[in-house]
Amino acid sequence: MSAKCNRREFIRFAAIGAAGLAATSCAPATVPPGPTAGPTAEVPATPTPAGPILTDKPAGPGERPVQQVVYATPAEYEAATGQKIAAYNESPVLAELVKQGKLPPVAERLPEEPVVVKPEETIGKYGGALVLPIEGQERPSSVLMGYFNLEPLTTISPTGAIIPNVAKAWEISEDGKVITLYLRKGLKWSDGQPYTADDILFWWEDMVLNDELTPSKPAIMKRKGELAQVKKVDDYTVRFVFAAPYGIFPTYLASWGGPRTGPNTSPKHYLSQFHPKYAAKEDIEKMMKEQNFENWVDLFGFMNSGNNPDKPSLSPWLPNERPPQAIQTYRCNPYYFKVDTAGNQLPYICEARTVRLADTEAILLKFLAGELDMASLGFLGGSVNLPLLEENAEKVGYRFTYGRWMPNSLCNIMFNFNSPDPVKRQLYNDVRFRRALSVAINREELIKLVWKGNVFPSQVAPAYGPPYHGESDLFKQWTQYDPDLANKLLDELGITKRDAEGYRLGPNGEELLFVIYATTSWPVETPEVMELVRAQWKEVGIKAVVKPEAGQLWTARHNAGEHDMSARGAHFGGGPVPPTLNDNTFALSGWEWAPEWALWLDTNGAQGVEPPEDVKRIRALREEIEGEADEAKRVELTMEVLKIHMDNLWSIGLVVDDTRFNSIWVKNRVRNVPTQFASSDYYPNVSASFFINE
Repeated sequence: MSAKCNRREFIRFAAIGAAGLAATSCAPATVPPGPTAGPTAEVPATPTPAGPILTDKPAGPGERPVQQVVYATPAEYEAATGQKIAAYNESPVLAELVKQGKLPPVAERLPEEPVVVKPEETIGKYGGALVLPIEGQERPSSVLMGYFNLEPLTTISPTGAIIPNVAKAWEISEDGKVITLYLRKGLKWSDGQPYTADDILFWWEDMVLNDELTPSKPAIMKRKGELAQVKKVDDYTVRFVFAAPYGIFPTYLASWGGPRTGPNTSPKHYLSQFHPKYAAKEDIEKMMKEQNFENWVDLFGFMNSGNNPDKPSLSPWLPNERPPQAIQTYRCNPYYFKVDTAGNQLPYICEARTVRLADTEAILLKFLAGELDMASLGFLGGSVNLPLLEENAEKVGYRFTYGRWMPNSLCNIMFNFNSPDPVKRQLYNDVRFRRALSVAINREELIKLVWKGNVFPSQVAPAYGPPYHGESDLFKQWTQYDPDLANKLLDELGITKRDAEGYRLGPNGEELLFVIYATTSWPVETPEVMELVRAQWKEVGIKAVVKPEAGQLWTARHNAGEHDMSARGAHFGGGPVPPTLNDNTFALSGWEWAPEWALWLDTNGAQGVEPPEDVKRIRALREEIEGEADEAKRVELTMEVLKIHMDNLWSIGLVVDDTRFNSIWVKNRVRNVPTQFASSDYYPNVSASFFINE
């Protein structure tokens, strides 16, 4: 397929046959030329890499602290180490293009102050090709490559701190309302055109504020309900002005749910040719006809895709073809803005090859055959395939690396606090009832029967490790199996009378039957687990039935308040998702545990049901946290929120999974990969510093 394709071709990727995939090979190959426009079109074959080969065995998961260090500028690197970068170097591939007069010298392609990366193990070698999977027929491109190419304005360091990235620095005003970003002078898009404040203004004024492109404005760009003002100070300085203090905004720029891509993936000089504010109507209509689009918004979105090989980028690798492809290839960006501590422009690996594989089983087979360099454990079946992967790691030549992620709380139990049944409503709103049901659950038995290990008893918990320590005893409260305590708490509630079968009756002497609506979507084992919970609750006199429901029906019933009890997975945030962006942590509009309470808070009491004071306190704390510039203070306030949750137990958590199951298996030939990292998304780890050790 050519580098360009129209909409009809674009939607054909789901029909790419397995037969075509079977004929492909994962052996590294020369990446074909890119699009005809720009100086990077003719990329010669990578020469055989020269230099030392590492002979030691790569370290295993967590065997060493993170060694990779990212410095915002060469001056910061020199101040920290006393070392100075005397000159800049480049890949032999790009040096040949310079020699041919098709590229300017590397020093002219880099910004005045490039990011400096101390690699995890050693200064790497240029050459080789990285082989990754495209995870399934419905994905246009590789998930891993998407993370490798993510370059936000700010980013997460390998150890978890928020650091500069595309922006070299930021400043927060004394009142916390103005965040000023300083861009890198001389930073260039992959076609050699400057990246400046005008690109950010184009994203804001012509994309976000354009009602056709963005009908619903992003809540994260608002404070006190007012949209930010984005102002250009000069070509390399931009100010975000908010109606209230917003000290957490630089963190949001690097986070899930934040504007991680728009401000730094919107080249004005390219995208303006598809925007009616800048281009002639007849020109846009001609392009719409050529690409079979009926309106300019669809055309704009198609050309704005990160998978468009013609669109300039700041990422380390550039696509050679537009998906769908059985094999999607990439070339290195000659204008990439990061170097190693020896002044070598990154990435070391100038070719990438991603192979479309139909499903988890196909990825696993390719992986175990040694034909993939990296694969996500999540896409390999999580904990189910962990023993098989560990058993074959030595033979195949892979190792496991892991990062922090918010643990999945599997099958947590929620209540309808606004139940139309007055007896149930009173019970649900009494924390003693919720605590009693929690300690009446034998979590170890559930683990043994359903998950067979690899999960741990816990209430819903945030990410493990600093700063929230989801593994701590705070989140183990009321997880012990204690039927005697459960009976004591239930007796205190006055539901002491029982029927002939031993089930507790309501205060009015009538049957007390609880219906657990269990989703079949996430996790799929929820109905099975709830049947076991139902049997355990029977031992303390609680009568329940389980009704499995498909995901959409479950969500509709739950959000409409038509459930009795319900069960589904949950998160508390952490890692690349700050808890302030998590609906459950801060009782936001998507709060599953009490949607009517959240609605009351969202509408200032105009709708919904007034929540308890502790819920109101959580929302007030969120306002404080978002406005606070000091990270330590934000953590302190967040821990107060998490403690409120544990005291109230608005939902009952059963188990959390091992956060490592969201991580990566890596072939031993790929080096400079940290053995542990700040996010299982992998983007904080400067993948451009990985190299092929052959």
